Amino acid sequence: MEQQKFTRAHIARVWRLIYSYWTSGQWPSAWLLLLVVLSGNFALVYMSVRFNTWYREFYDALQNYDAAAFWAALATFGILAAVYIAIAGTRYILRMWLRIRWRTWLTEHYQGAWLRHKAFYRLKLLGVTVDNPDQRISDDLNSFTEQTMTLFFGLVNAVSTLLSFSVVLWGLSATLPLTLGDTQYQIPGFLFWGALVYAIVGTWLTHLIGRRLIPLNFQQEKVEADYRFNLMRLRENLESVALYGGEEVEDERLRARFRRVIDNFHRIIRTGFKVDMFNAGYSQISVIVPYLVVAPVYFSTRMPFGQLMQIGNAFNKVQDSLSFFIDAYQSIASWRAVTLRLTQFTEAVDHLDERVAAITQLRREPAARPVIQNLEIDRPDGMALLRGLDLSLDRGDSLLIAGASGTGKSTLLRTLAGVWPYARGVVQLPGAAVLFVPQRPYLPIGTLREALLYPQRSTLDDAVLQQALRDVGLERFAEALDTVEDWAQTLSGGEQQRIAFARILLRQPKWLFLDEASSALDEPSELALYRLIRQRLPDTAIVSVGHRSTLRAFHERQLQLDGIGGWQLSAMAAV
Repeated sequence: MEQQKFTRAHIARVWRLIYSYWTSGQWPSAWLLLLVVLSGNFALVYMSVRFNTWYREFYDALQNYDAAAFWAALATFGILAAVYIAIAGTRYILRMWLRIRWRTWLTEHYQGAWLRHKAFYRLKLLGVTVDNPDQRISDDLNSFTEQTMTLFFGLVNAVSTLLSFSVVLWGLSATLPLTLGDTQYQIPGFLFWGALVYAIVGTWLTHLIGRRLIPLNFQQEKVEADYRFNLMRLRENLESVALYGGEEVEDERLRARFRRVIDNFHRIIRTGFKVDMFNAGYSQISVIVPYLVVAPVYFSTRMPFGQLMQIGNAFNKVQDSLSFFIDAYQSIASWRAVTLRLTQFTEAVDHLDERVAAITQLRREPAARPVIQNLEIDRPDGMALLRGLDLSLDRGDSLLIAGASGTGKSTLLRTLAGVWPYARGVVQLPGAAVLFVPQRPYLPIGTLREALLYPQRSTLDDAVLQQALRDVGLERFAEALDTVEDWAQTLSGGEQQRIAFARILLRQPKWLFLDEASSALDEPSELALYRLIRQRLPDTAIVSVGHRSTLRAFHERQLQLDGIGGWQLSAMAAV
């Protein structure tokens, strides 16, 4: 019963995943393309029926030694083949166009859902089990659109072929008796019924042999993504690994993860081998089955050679269409695994707001200045980090948040930024001119100009950007604004933090929150940058998280946290 519920729920989620595009704003062009491609499918089936009739004419001409009919049949074949090729080529182009449009829409939809409301961060923070969401967006969506269209059009082709050739096969077997030994039986459409029974038995046996492919394909996607993720992590931390001398340990870890990939792949191979072997035997036997059935009639000279070949072709067409699930079983298993991963992702993102709402009791309100009322912050396990904080900031204020490591200094800033859900109370923040600067600034791969302006998409004069670089001590990069690099790997930690200060100068926020944003700099550089910010932005309120005593000179107040709920707000003499 539980399995039935799960299956129904999964089918509902897959259906929602599929129809979302077909009911979107692109539905008119999407449905038009789909109908055109389907028309191409039906046209190709019709051409197959015409080829089936041609078989009888061609082989009868050979049997009768009729040269004129032979050459006429070849001319007909040329025309049919040319039309078939033209339809197939046009259908392919339109089908690929439809697939690209579908994938583009799904990618934008999923990518937006992942980034909206900071879902990418909250999923990890709440411990929601969605491994490698980036791989699900890039690889799984591509596989989903490709496999769904392949299976859908394959099914449409199988059904239309079945209907068309069932009529042909029924008509061909209407006047033929089923001969077993010396006994003849008049069974209407017995060739059709024989193909039906043959395909049903083959489908059932294929499912029994290959049903383990579905969980194995799902696991393969998971271990492949895990291996790729660890390779990416190594690439992002090359210098740290090199300095620690951790290459051997990393090699062992990567080998262990790759072994999981190979071990699971071996299991897929073993199961797939059984399915392929059965399918190969099944397909080969199906070639001779119709000839075995009608051989007694043919050898009694009551059937022309052309009709025999036509029956064989029609039988195989019906049998092939009925055997769609046999031939596509491994593809269906892979598609099932992909849809399971995508629907898991969808469910996690769709219910994320509900999970956050169930955890947080923090009320956020717009205001002219930052005000905190009775703020309480917990760890994920429920232990207290902060209790009953009341705090307000005015223009030009400066506050240093201090405390030992793990006392919740950065978590307080995360709460104010709206990304930490384990909190209660009231937080009032201005709707604009607020900037949070993390300890490790994010630098996108691209031009230095894009890194300086991130995340804004506005443009500034080169002179302004170059002056900002010079102001923060990065004058050697002033002429490299349009240089494309992986700047997170190119720049040192201190240089990356200088980029973050350049962004502050360019953004000119009114309310600035710095989370150990100068920890990678030497003390003289840290003092110079803080002095620069205070000189250039005298009306900006600054809230800093830091450990160094040198920061005390640039802050008027200090908020000391003890990590178990307590806090103390005190004034500091300006230096």
